[in-house]
Amino acid sequence: MNISGNLSGRTRAALSSAVPALTMLGTLGLAAWLHFAAGPSDGILAFAQADIEAIAVIEVGRVKSIDVEVGAEVAPGQVIVTLESGSVDAELAVARAEEARLQAMIPAEVARLEEEIATNVEGLQRDLAREVEEQRRASAEGEVLASEISRVKQMVEDRQASIDDLGSLDVQRAGVAAIAREKPRTIQLLRTQIAAAEDRRRKLREQAGPQTAKIEADLAVARRDIEQLELLRSHTVLRAAHAGRVAAIRKRPGDVAVPGDPIVEIVSSRGRLVACVPERAALDVQAGYVAKAWVRGRSGAPLIGRAVTVGPVVLELPTRCWASLNLPAWGRDVQIALDHPVDLLAGQAFEVTFERPTGPAAPGLPAAPGLPAAPSLPAAPAAPVAQAAQGDPAASASPVVPAAAQRAGAEALRMTVPAALRQRSRFEPSGVLPRPAEGRYLLVSDDTGHKDEDGEGAPWLFAMSAAGAVAPEPVPVTGVKQLVDIESITAGDGDDVYLLSSQGYSAKGKRKTARTALLRLKPDGRGFRVDGEVHLAELLDAAGPAVLAGLGLPGGTRPLEIEGMAYRDGALYFGLKSPLDAQGNALIWKLDAPGALFDANRLEGAGLSLWARARVDVELGGAPIPGGISDLSFLPDGSLAITSTPSTADGDAGALFRVPRPQAGVLSPLLVRRFPGLKPEGISLSLSSGNLIVVFDAGAEMPSFLELPWQG
Repeated sequence: MNISGNLSGRTRAALSSAVPALTMLGTLGLAAWLHFAAGPSDGILAFAQADIEAIAVIEVGRVKSIDVEVGAEVAPGQVIVTLESGSVDAELAVARAEEARLQAMIPAEVARLEEEIATNVEGLQRDLAREVEEQRRASAEGEVLASEISRVKQMVEDRQASIDDLGSLDVQRAGVAAIAREKPRTIQLLRTQIAAAEDRRRKLREQAGPQTAKIEADLAVARRDIEQLELLRSHTVLRAAHAGRVAAIRKRPGDVAVPGDPIVEIVSSRGRLVACVPERAALDVQAGYVAKAWVRGRSGAPLIGRAVTVGPVVLELPTRCWASLNLPAWGRDVQIALDHPVDLLAGQAFEVTFERPTGPAAPGLPAAPGLPAAPSLPAAPAAPVAQAAQGDPAASASPVVPAAAQRAGAEALRMTVPAALRQRSRFEPSGVLPRPAEGRYLLVSDDTGHKDEDGEGAPWLFAMSAAGAVAPEPVPVTGVKQLVDIESITAGDGDDVYLLSSQGYSAKGKRKTARTALLRLKPDGRGFRVDGEVHLAELLDAAGPAVLAGLGLPGGTRPLEIEGMAYRDGALYFGLKSPLDAQGNALIWKLDAPGALFDANRLEGAGLSLWARARVDVELGGAPIPGGISDLSFLPDGSLAITSTPSTADGDAGALFRVPRPQAGVLSPLLVRRFPGLKPEGISLSLSSGNLIVVFDAGAEMPSFLELPWQG
């Protein structure tokens, strides 16, 4: 009994001393199990992307006013700081006065030259009248002398006059005959001089000539000075590029600001999260995956978004993503765009899970360069294309790439279009242009305003954030009454922006002037102004059948539809939706000298030519149909991205192609992916490095966009 009690006591004591150790081991084991057994995207830390925008000057200036307070919310384009502009305003006033003086000199000089020409014409007309009169007099005198000579001859024969009398008459008649012979040449010369003077007067009225060339040159210099001063003047008003909240004010009115020295700092999240995906899950999250985010430490309905970019390499993660401050963590950063952007506190922490998207339009994107392909859903069937290529020689002009390269990418994300904008205008994106310095995209729409209302065809562009939020206020374009059927937008040299209408006929069979515009824009305040305007279809019609045939339009411009436009090395490239050539290839034109086209308003000297042909078929209802070009974009590596939609058939379908080394002639586009049920209308480089953005027109439905890597 005592032995049993002693043993029992020793056992209890041993167990009592072992409990802490066993508890610790169990806890560590449970933690290890949770750590290694959890799914690859469970409990991933993310935080609201904190972007600090420093409002600063580009030239030394004195702060006149600061129009915000710390903590205030600001919108894109909102005035934040105003600088003193007195000296610039004075120079601008002088430059405008000089412009007005030179402008007044031109009509005055033209009037003086017209008066001079008129005086010359009057003198020539008097000389002409005199010469005509003298010609008539000489002719009359010649007739009288001929009659008199005949009479004197008879008298000489009758011995009633001497032969000397006849000789003097012959001399007189010879002189009169010489005058009569010379007068027509003099009269013709005078008439030629009068006609030339009238032609000079006509040309002087129609266009500037060498007489006013110096004034025109001085006027061009004055206008360039005004442009530079206006640009300098615009720099005295500093605006927010993105929405956000004022974090700090570093200067006060009256302070001198120098370049790079922040005046106001604005912090924003831009509706995006950055997730720290640990190295063990580095290959298990792809662009396009659905992200669910909860505010850290809270429960409830999650925020839903999409992974739009995945870091290309495994790097050391930010310190706040480390489980221990003494143990660095490695992984990939994943950018998440929320489906419905909400106000986020920059730097706010979230817990995120990722899920593979479902549905036929949502397989994964190709892996980033240098990494193996991540697991993905089955590829979209490519058999119809391959069969078409094998059975139709013409179809083989569009090489089919392996199925891995055809994987359909992330599901397109819906844009957020505010109700205020929908009430003012239709919004059917047909082209997109990144504005990295402004942190936004500019989009063009097929139609603006509302049908049969006063605002139809309003001259507006539209701004969209990187997360797909469309600004409620359109971007105005001055200098043109309407923008109708604008299909593409691209940036040129400097701050030039080009817009192109389709050049096609409406559904009612009409083609008014607004549908044929090619415009060059310049920034002007919060919008743009028209700096050049031509009407391409009208110029083509005037060029004649030979020119049209050389451009692939043997039947004229009736079937012409241009939806794509890109700029490279000083030239504009136009991608035609229709017509196609006899082999079913889409056509690409090249305009060598856009400046010459705008300056002269004629095709001669501008270098418009048929540059290339490309087979860009799409699939509709599972069958290949001829595709036309809906947009073009030259990429940093020199390759060319092409989006296509049905050339003439009805239906929503599209595809993305890439030409690795585009050169004049017949191109060999590689199929990147198809867009069943979607119309890819615009393509350009994304604001996210290494990505493309494609925008989709959905008619009356909500439009969408998609980002995907452009590297091969």
